[in-house]
This record gives sequence, C-alpha cells and structure tokens, in this order.
Amino acid sequence: MKKIGIFGCCGSIGTQALEFIKSNSDDFKADVLVTYSNVDMLVSQAAQFGSSKIGLLSEGEYRADKFNGLNGVEVAVGKDTYELFDDIDTVLFCAVGASALPALWRLIERVKRIALANKECIVAAGELIMAKAKMEGTEIIPVDSEHSAVWQCLRAGRKSDVKRIILTASGGRYYRASIDELDKITPAEAVKHPNWKMGKKISVDSATMMNKALERIEARWLFDTKEVDYVVHPDSVIHSLVEFNDGAIVAQLSEPDMRLPISIALAHPSRAHSGIKSFAFDRPLNFLPKREDVFFAPELAGYCINKGGTSGIILDASNEAAVKLFMQGSIKFTQICNIAREELYGAKIEELRSIYDAIDLHNEIKNKVFAKYKG
Repeated sequence: MKKIGIFGCCGSIGTQALEFIKSNSDDFKADVLVTYSNVDMLVSQAAQFGSSKIGLLSEGEYRADKFNGLNGVEVAVGKDTYELFDDIDTVLFCAVGASALPALWRLIERVKRIALANKECIVAAGELIMAKAKMEGTEIIPVDSEHSAVWQCLRAGRKSDVKRIILTASGGRYYRASIDELDKITPAEAVKHPNWKMGKKISVDSATMMNKALERIEARWLFDTKEVDYVVHPDSVIHSLVEFNDGAIVAQLSEPDMRLPISIALAHPSRAHSGIKSFAFDRPLNFLPKREDVFFAPELAGYCINKGGTSGIILDASNEAAVKLFMQGSIKFTQICNIAREELYGAKIEELRSIYDAIDLHNEIKNKVFAKYKG
C-alpha cells in the first residue's frame, strides 16, 4: 500500500485526491495531511481517512482542544509540519502561490517523489527548484492537466528527439470578444470557466490567457526546453501534445477532469482507476487561430523563457496583483495583462540567487502594483 501525503489537503486538488484515495483504498492511504488554517476540515479528513499524522501551517489557528478526538494521531504546527513526511511514498504538493516556495524546498530535501500541483513556485524559481530536485534525487511529477499530458507524451520517444512541446488553451469564454466588450467584463463574469471547475484567480487567468503564459514558463523548467508552444483548442479534451523531430505528434486526450492527472501522479508507475467517464468519440475536435493581438499574455512567456532569471517572478507577481485589483473593482479586465506587460518589460532582469530572493521580489512587485493602481 502506498502512503500518500497531501500538503494542502483542504483545497480543490487536495479534496479530489482524497476522493481518488477513497475509491482506491486497498492501494493507497492518506497517511499525512497538512493544511494552512482549516482546522475543522483537517480534523474531519484525518478521522475519515485514518491518517497517522496531520499538520497545521498557521500557528495562530492552533487550538489543542480541536484535536482531542484524534487518538494516536501525531499533530505538528508551523514549520514542524515538514518533518511529518519522512516515511511517505509520494507527496501531493498543492499549496497555493509562490509563498509556498520554502515548503516545497524543504520537502524536496525530505521525500523522493513529489506530485506537483503548484505552478507559481516553478514560474518564480523553476531553475532553482529543478536543480535542487536533481541534486536530491527527488522525482517531480506534474499534476496540472497540461503538464501531466506532456509528461505522458514524452514517453513516446527520447528527449533528444523532441522538437517542441505544444500546450493547449481553451481560449476562454471571451475568445471572440472585442476590446470594447472585454472592457465591460465584471469580476463575477470572469470567474466562470466554460470547461473546468476552478478557483476564482485561475479562472480569471484563463480568461486573460495569462494562465497559458504561466504554463509555458512552467513547462520550460519542468521539461528543460525552451521549445514550448501552444494552440487554441476550445474543447479542452486534448490536454497537450509533443512533436518529435520525425514529424510525429503525440497527444493525450480525455474528458476534462482533474482526477485523471492526480491519479497518474499518485499511482506512478502504475495506473489506477481515476473515476472519470470514458471519452466519447461522437464529436469533432476543434482548433482555432491565436488572437495574440488581443490575448497577448502567452507572448510574454516567450520573453520570460528567453530571459530567465527574475523574469518569471515579475510576470507572476504583477499579474497576481492586477487580478486582485480587478476583483476589487479598481481596474478593468483589459488592464490586467497591460499592467503585467508594463512591469515585465520595464524591469531589469537579474540572476535569481535563492528562493528567498524570489519571495522578496514577488512581494516587492505586488506591493508596487497595488500602490500604483489601487484607488
């Protein structure tokens, strides 16, 4: 039986992973659960899944009496939560944001396989993270649907035979909208994705296509190549493709359901029942031209891929701040990517020396954007 640790067990990915484990309880155990602050949900999950260790990152939320009903369960708080994972086969890392970099760094030192469902850490410090993983002998398996698909497709040939990675983008629900129409989009409208059930911030990123920019940067570091392209595929059933030097293109397709990449990462090298429905072939597969005159965010990724260094941090942080400003009603939808582009192209790109420098710069850029546009 595989012992699974979930770092971020109360979020969307964490709870879907627990559904998968519940459906495959003969083969997997949710042995270690860690969340940031949701004590009640953490305790409930631990009781349901028979976890032996649980952790609460936020020391301010800790109340000893909350854990009284969990007999024999080890409880850790704050940085001590990192110590819980020593005897774990795979850790699903689904903490949110670049602020999770220190936690990811520590876990790379402690475990040999991480199922990674945090793109911001790789976008901000992918060069450092992947070098650290290589040095420690830690395998990183991506959980994002696009990168999971690439990871699978790459097994069709040698790395030296890969011509390019091709991510797919749905285009979002505003693909055909004009600039004037985009100017009028409200936060309540922007958080609705046509194909996936996602959080508010990532739904806005999908609508602006900034999500595809961040995914291109993520792929650059995860798969050690600068040849990362994308196509617009509104059906969201082809999740990524890999083109080889001989002209062959290998694609991974399935119904859009995050339980599949979660199951692939946790069960590797085996395959387990994910619970998603079988793919129906009674429909066409559509591709649309890029609209980079309007949705130019993926082009910004090309700049970051070529520049490296601190460029990914600047793009991610300025976008994160701009999305928050939009959700607060301080800026228009169309200003989100304009602000990110202005910050990226106006910044001095420097070598990234440590993950702590990355976090400091991330906060600095966000504060700069808030101060400039909040109003």
